[in-house]
Amino acid sequence: MTTLPSANRRPNPFHVLGLPVDATEAHIVERAEEGIQTASTAQDRDLYDWAMRELIRNPRARLRYEVTEPPGTDYRDRRWDAFARTHRTYPADLGGQNLRPEDFDLPEALRRTVRALAAAPVAGADDALRTVPAAARAQDEEPELEVRDVLFG
Repeated sequence: MTTLPSANRRPNPFHVLGLPVDATEAHIVERAEEGIQTASTAQDRDLYDWAMRELIRNPRARLRYEVTEPPGTDYRDRRWDAFARTHRTYPADLGGQNLRPEDFDLPEALRRTVRALAAAPVAGADDALRTVPAAARAQDEEPELEVRDVLFG
């Protein structure tokens, strides 16, 4: 059996679940079940279960956590961690293959690259490509030749 955080070291359940304080009970349960399914350890699963029960079993406990949760808290890192846990395996299993340059069609890769570079620029980008940078204008000197000058004239 795994142990939960001690009473004085418990995180805010809203933080554990990555939810705002106005989350509905259904959303809390859904997020906890998702976390339990994607957790990699039994301790993490227990933590998600604890957070769910802490928020839905006692309205006074939930109110205490709502009050202590900083307003406007953003759980971007938590969302990234969840994404990384879900997609931690590589999409392609190379099975220990040693890839060599001759395994690729290099002429076709070059053709595709040149075609992509020669494609018409995005609408509205024409002015940006033709405008001299402010630093070069200020010095009254011609800017250095860049790749876009060679490709687009």
